Amino acid sequence: MSERRPYRRPVDPKWWWAPGAYRAYTLRELTGVAIAIYGAVLFFGLLSLAGGPERYDGFLQFLKSPVSILLHVLLFIAVVYHVKTWFETLPKTQPKMIVDGKQVPAETITKYATMVAAACSVVLLLFTIWVAR
Repeated sequence: MSERRPYRRPVDPKWWWAPGAYRAYTLRELTGVAIAIYGAVLFFGLLSLAGGPERYDGFLQFLKSPVSILLHVLLFIAVVYHVKTWFETLPKTQPKMIVDGKQVPAETITKYATMVAAACSVVLLLFTIWVAR
């Protein structure tokens, strides 16, 4: 008897960089790494705060450095892209919303979800400023 060998379609090793949906998916997933890096920056700030005034002052000096400012600008761009694509994916992953017998358009769901997230961010920022006084 011969050995069974199922057909395997050839896959280009650079499938993830093909124009269109694959590239957008890859970039979106990579922005998750940027969010993890920013979480690590915040965690190191917390550790330096626990380490005493000298360590925390060193952390604050690092945050003022050009390298840190460039890092934060790049991370901000990545986070904005991540948020944008997250809310564009939202209507595709949830059940259809029916209001007054009509399906709510995907653009409306994305718009309102983004506005709610922006409002929550502003409230959190204002709360943080109020607590820091």
